[in-house]
Amino acid sequence: MQEILHAFGIDWRLIVIQIFNFGILVGILWYFLYTPLLKILRDREEKIQKGVADADAAAQTRANADITKQEIIKEAHTEAAHIVNRSTVHAEEKSALLAAEAQEKIARSLRDAEKAAAELKAAALKESEAEIAKLAILGAEKILKEKLD
Repeated sequence: MQEILHAFGIDWRLIVIQIFNFGILVGILWYFLYTPLLKILRDREEKIQKGVADADAAAQTRANADITKQEIIKEAHTEAAHIVNRSTVHAEEKSALLAAEAQEKIARSLRDAEKAAAELKAAALKESEAEIAKLAILGAEKILKEKLD
């Protein structure tokens, strides 16, 4: 075996030294390169996972905000409908009240006008009776004068 190794120019001491140097190089690279690189990759992976979790939380918060917004809008529409209904009822009541007051005022005016008309009629009757009485007296006077003359 020695002859084969010597024929190919292989020295077993060099192979052992190269294996030893390779082991030292692997140890140095492991300590100074591979370990920090793995730490950087783990940190980056944690940041990415945190970012994904934050994005999920933000999406959930946004969905909750949308639901809350829809509920608030629905409540506002319901309240607006109630306000409109109350306003309509109030307006109808006020309209009915004003109509009743107007009817009452018209009835009062009509009664006052009827009273005034009755008073005018009574006054006119009294005046006409007085006038008729005067005319009757004048007529009777005239007839008496004619008969006496």
